[in-house]
This record gives sequence, C-alpha cells and structure tokens, in this order.
Amino acid sequence: MTQGQFPLQWGQGALPTAPRRILLVQLSAMGDQVQTLPAVSDIAARWPDLEIDWAVDSRFADIPRLHPAVRHVFALPLKALQQQRRLAAWRELRAALRELRAQRYDLIWDPHSVLKSAIVCRLARGALRVGYRAQDCGGEPLAARAYHLHYARPVGLHGTQGRRVFARDVLDTDLRRPVDYAIDQRYAHEPDAAENDTVFLAHGASKPEKLWPLDHWQALAARLVRSGLRLQLTWGNTVEHERAQRIVADLPAGSAQILDRLSLLDMLPIIAQSRLVIGVDTGFTHLAAALRRPVIGLFVSTGPELFTPTSSNLARTLGGDGVTPDIDAVWQAVEALR
Repeated sequence: MTQGQFPLQWGQGALPTAPRRILLVQLSAMGDQVQTLPAVSDIAARWPDLEIDWAVDSRFADIPRLHPAVRHVFALPLKALQQQRRLAAWRELRAALRELRAQRYDLIWDPHSVLKSAIVCRLARGALRVGYRAQDCGGEPLAARAYHLHYARPVGLHGTQGRRVFARDVLDTDLRRPVDYAIDQRYAHEPDAAENDTVFLAHGASKPEKLWPLDHWQALAARLVRSGLRLQLTWGNTVEHERAQRIVADLPAGSAQILDRLSLLDMLPIIAQSRLVIGVDTGFTHLAAALRRPVIGLFVSTGPELFTPTSSNLARTLGGDGVTPDIDAVWQAVEALR
C-alpha cells in the first residue's frame, strides 16, 4: 500500500469498524512532543474507548505521560545509548522493546518518520503502519520502507497543525475542535504577587543555528529589568550555563535568577507561573504555548510556522528562515503582551 489512500475509512476494507489500540511513535524532540499533544486530544475525542500508547526517547517521556488519554509510554533510552554505550542502557532498551513487542495494535502511527522511528515501527507489532512518504521523511527516505501507507506532508503545515491534519486523515478526527494540549489545567496559572513580574528567558536550543545573539539577549534583559520586570533563566549544559551567566552579568543584583538545573516536571510550574516567556525555537517555548502563557517566539534558522500557540492573543512570533529578530521588534511584542 502506498500514498493516495487517505483519508482512511474505518469499517471498510481490511480496517475494523473502530480502532481499539494504536501506537504513536514520536521519539523526539521536546518541542515535537508538545506539538503532538493536541493531535492526541483530537484522537481521544473521536474514539473515547481507544487505547493510545506512545513510544518516545526516555529524555522526553514525561511529556506524553502528562496527557490523560495516553495509556502507556514506552521510554526508550536512545540518546543515552548513543552518548554512553553502557551495558545498562542496552539492557534498558532491550527490556523496553521486549515490552513493546508484547503488544499488538490496529494502527502504528509515526508522525516523526525518520530512520530511528521507522525502526521502532518495524519492531512493534501491528496490522497497519502509517508514516510519511520518502521525500517527507526528514532527509532519511529509507524510513518510508517501514510503512504500509505513505502520507504526503501537507505543504506549508508544520508543528501542531501538521500533526492534527495527519491525525484527521488517518483517524477521522475533527479539526474544528479548539487546540487542546490537555496539560494546561494540571499546571494552571495562579497569579502571585511575588511572581507576577517574572519573565522566563528560554535562551538555549538543541542546535547553535537556532540561538539568538548573546548581545541581543543582554540588551533585552537590561531593558526588561529597567521596566520593573524580574528575570529567570535555566540551562541544560555547561555552555548554556555560561551563556545565562553572561546574559545577566551586568544586571542589578537581585533582578535575575539563574535556576538550578531542573527536571522537566519541575520546570512546568515555573513556566506556568511566569508573566511572560521569551524563547528561541526550543521545547520550553512550545511548553509555554501549551500552558497558555504569553510567549514570544524568536526564530532564527527555523520558520515561525513551526510554532502553533493556543491563541494569537497570547503569542507573537518574530524572525525565521535566516532572519534574526531585532531588539526593538521584540520589545514591541513585550509591550503588546504585558
């Protein structure tokens, strides 16, 4: 089976009347996990009795676990194995894959569609595997060989909306539903006088080309503090820690806080309580949108279409596709969202 058989018609041909169990394969990265949550909400609304499992890299397993419709998360230590190659990591991966292969699914759905996710799809047991066609597999066309059905990525649609459209054509979901990340109620914003003037700066990214220039961050941080706002920053490695220190180095004492390195679950309430989040194309920026916080997305090498906030009233996107946002434009966005 190949491209051209969408939308799927459940109850016709070899398909059951209703899917009973599906496996979603979205392995990385943090932002992609967040952007998949609304598609899961759509699927659960359309098929309330459906059992939804999710295969993910262990680093990001806490995100799918937050969604109430996800039954089981298969946390695969893929990055840990790549970096460390320890025997314990191999054993952990083997145990997780053994558990995965003990299941059987009506549908294995891979909105990630790269080689590593395709391998997981092939190892899983199911009647139907669906992923992207070869030219849409993130530069890894061999991944398409893992799928029975090949989906053509809609032109101009990425991120949250792209996954929702894919889910509609595979599982008959309703795109008229509001975007629902399903995690904002768990970490609802509760204004507090001591925290209400805090701006969270998500300055780190997985790729250096996504970074906003250091001097831009420094100038913006100084302007934010002069306007009476306090800053919080976090870090994930020594390079990001050094950058955070340089961003706040010349600020008045007590006006900025560099947080200790925290887990994802510990970061969620911090983001939820922020008055404003300003960040590059990174997972924390997407989490701010999912938590319905005012957020400014600073795009440099990637495109702003990758970002899908729940409400345009709560978000501004600047730059993208090789255009670096300037400080004045960011400040205008700050003034609009304060």
